[in-house]
Amino acid sequence: MSLALNNGKAFVNGKLSMLNILIEGKKISGISKKRFGTEKEIDCNGKIILPGAIDAHVHFRCPGFEHKEDWFSGSLAALHGGITTVMDMPNTKPATDSRPALEEKRAIAKDAMVNKDFFVAATNENLQEIAFIPDLRGVKVYYGSTTGNILFNDSAKLAELFRLSKKNGFVVVVHAEDEETISRNAKKFAGIEDASVHEKIRSEEAEARAIAKLIELHKKNGGKLHIAHVSSRKGIQLIARAKKTKSGKNLTCEATPNHLFLDSSAYKKLGNLVKCNPSIKGAVHRKALWKAFVKGTIDIVATDHAPHTQEEKAKKYSEAPSGIPGVETMFPLLLDAVSRKKIPLKRVVKAVSEKPAQIFNWKTKGLIKKGFDADLVIIDMKKAFTVKNEELFTKAKYSPFNGQRLKCFIAQTIVGGQPYG
Repeated sequence: MSLALNNGKAFVNGKLSMLNILIEGKKISGISKKRFGTEKEIDCNGKIILPGAIDAHVHFRCPGFEHKEDWFSGSLAALHGGITTVMDMPNTKPATDSRPALEEKRAIAKDAMVNKDFFVAATNENLQEIAFIPDLRGVKVYYGSTTGNILFNDSAKLAELFRLSKKNGFVVVVHAEDEETISRNAKKFAGIEDASVHEKIRSEEAEARAIAKLIELHKKNGGKLHIAHVSSRKGIQLIARAKKTKSGKNLTCEATPNHLFLDSSAYKKLGNLVKCNPSIKGAVHRKALWKAFVKGTIDIVATDHAPHTQEEKAKKYSEAPSGIPGVETMFPLLLDAVSRKKIPLKRVVKAVSEKPAQIFNWKTKGLIKKGFDADLVIIDMKKAFTVKNEELFTKAKYSPFNGQRLKCFIAQTIVGGQPYG
């Protein structure tokens, strides 16, 4: 079946232009100033057409935690957020730490409405198995403990993993927090049940110490290093400095909307709803991250979509799990920032589409280009909407951005030529 997107402004070659797009099957087959006459048409008059977002950091909770999210609810939420591709993290139950576990997860997710791939967790016992998993885009390292129990911070083993990355081409994606610092801080602040203590336990020092060590190991051993969800000023400063070195060409990082749009003042109003790992920190950190994002030091934005039930989040601080859902709000938040002239559209598209495709080797995604996958999002930048918990498609049914009015509206998402919405 042929599908034409006519009369809209498409983001092609780094800018918006009045262009029509022809889709045949799952691919973009034509881009032209002339209108395409096809059996099916979407009139994009007054709207813009962008490449679909690639979210390189989601937790869709399957297997083991389907009461928090599953592939139907998660992919439906992603579609409504303009995300056409997700990369799922391995801290499920059982953990995705072997080839059989990876195949099981692929089977579970076969009916997802978005494109997907999966990270494998590094452990002290599975590096030789990882070496022989074909077409592996990324390996996740939990340098500091978080949801699940897959801690991996032995320097010799990390060096071995980086050498494997250099040989096989996969990306080593690291949750970079120093476990010793976290443990020391947890003892120091034990008994405090105010959620704002999370920033003191998972501190700037915890992140900076981990990042410094990882950069050192990466420099010595090669491979590809990607620092997930950077949250602090010192952390991004260390990354910026390392990027200027020879090994820096293979160093990338991400920030989440949680750390770009929220600061520690949110604990007072939202409590455990904004408890996440690494912690949301003070305004000085948010400002430093935003500046690095605009500049391009932060390569990509990814959600770290980590839903929990509201009952779990309602527990006292020490018992409530860490994690915030975000696949429905990431792209709208960024596009709203474009509307408010806080960041250029070109920078946003680079961060959510083009660069994730480059880093994780999605060879025919991330651009509106002839021959590329027809993963697109149609957006009305003149229409506003309000984020409402009760209207979210994630099972979590909450967002720290609840009640926020955003000037942009995702009218339709197209995945592999199939329109939704």
